[in-house]
Amino acid sequence: MTDTEDAPRPSYEELQRHCDALTHELNESSIRFELILEASNDGVWDWDLTRDEVMFSRRWKSILGYESDEVEDRSAAFFALIHPDDQAAVQAAVEEHLQRRVPYDVQFRMRDKSGGYREIRARGQATWAEDGTPLRMAGTHTDMTETNAQARERLKREELIELQRATIRSLGTPLLDLGEGVLCLPLIGAIDHDRAAEMTSAVLERVSRDGARALIVDLTAAVIADEAASARLLTLLRSVALLGARRSLCGLSPELARRLVEQGSTEQLKGVPVHRTLGAALRAALA
Repeated sequence: MTDTEDAPRPSYEELQRHCDALTHELNESSIRFELILEASNDGVWDWDLTRDEVMFSRRWKSILGYESDEVEDRSAAFFALIHPDDQAAVQAAVEEHLQRRVPYDVQFRMRDKSGGYREIRARGQATWAEDGTPLRMAGTHTDMTETNAQARERLKREELIELQRATIRSLGTPLLDLGEGVLCLPLIGAIDHDRAAEMTSAVLERVSRDGARALIVDLTAAVIADEAASARLLTLLRSVALLGARRSLCGLSPELARRLVEQGSTEQLKGVPVHRTLGAALRAALA
């Protein structure tokens, strides 16, 4: 006899206890899995490709407003809910993953119970047999509707801000000829480093071409963005002086005045008259 034949066989009671323990462990694992699915904000799906049976989690269905028994556990039910314009792209993404093992990560629209559409990001992973036949594919659905809407709104705001900046820049450098060889540069809106550089080139060219004898920089409606822009403004004033024209400032805000002092720029402004209003600056320039 072998050692196996000599070993005592377990009793019925022992087998029953073992089965009960396995059943308990399986139930505990199932409960843990269900809790994880409930806690997750993503919908989970598991597709048996050999039988075309799909497990859609309760969250997967509730994202679209459906109850557990309102979506058939077949792949056809999934594809039927996809927006007609997105179906071809989703089908292609699935085929690419199953045939060429390209990562499955795609966004599309799905029809909800109310008849509207939710924006879904789907990610998944398949398993294959040794001969390369796909056997199973599982993954998640993430509701991107609100996230995408916020991103579009943020992009819209950014585009609007950029349009406003472009509009200001498109105005160029609005140099006003006040007569008697006096030019006025009314600055409007945000002045950053790039705009300040463009402005400096345009002003110096005009002062040199017209032989202007004075330049008034009106800061009443300007917002100096940073230290780099402030430095450019000071460069403009010094350059104008080298061309033989007097220069003066008006409409200086308390914030800009504080910033110039903190930057130690007051020394560079020596000899540059500062006036409260454009009228006062003009009278001084014409005197």
